[in-house]
Amino acid sequence: MPFDLEKIGKFLKARREEKGFTIAQVSSVLCVRKSLIEAMEQGNWNVLPHYVYVRGYIKEYANFLNVINEIADDLAEEEKTATPEIPVQQLAATPRKRIPRKTFVYSIVIVVLLGYLIVSRTQREQPYAPPVEATNVISSSGAYGTGPAENKSPADMKMLMISCQERTWISVIIDDAEKKEFMLNPQEVIMLSAKERFDLLIGNAAGIKMFLNGRDIQFSGKSGEVKRIKLPS
Repeated sequence: MPFDLEKIGKFLKARREEKGFTIAQVSSVLCVRKSLIEAMEQGNWNVLPHYVYVRGYIKEYANFLNVINEIADDLAEEEKTATPEIPVQQLAATPRKRIPRKTFVYSIVIVVLLGYLIVSRTQREQPYAPPVEATNVISSSGAYGTGPAENKSPADMKMLMISCQERTWISVIIDDAEKKEFMLNPQEVIMLSAKERFDLLIGNAAGIKMFLNGRDIQFSGKSGEVKRIKLPS
């Protein structure tokens, strides 16, 4: 085989367990079946697809754990060999790559925040306003999901903006009920809303900044550090 999957798999498994992630969480974030994650960690080529795709999965897995530099030499050995011929039927099934987000997302977020502040101020000045629909999550590419505000006006909602500086994975439980997971790349931004609270698990504490109702909460940590935080604290 082009690279030592058994060696790399054992390394990735050890780092995953150090960081406290389960195979189910990795599978959900990478959109790869749990059986394939287990096979890669065990070095079992028999149940894996063509090694070209496995190499791509390994790189995504290593990026998620922030250890890509530690296995770069092992993967680079393959690049020195001739490029293998990929069967036509497998080439056609190659998954599409995500298009990088454009750098103007911060301008979009600023516009959204200004709109929220204007609506909030208007709601405070008016004695009554009818119930409205509130968007739970907004990103640079649109809404991840929406839900009813249940008679909460914008002025009463908790608004959380998360700005990504380094690639990181985030799991959030909104109001102890709704769970969402995100894999964020640098320059990506998401916005969440809740009636009461957010419970967040962050895979790279150095990778994000968070603003609750426009206020920087001064969240920080080391690169690759897994942290949990509840907002408001």
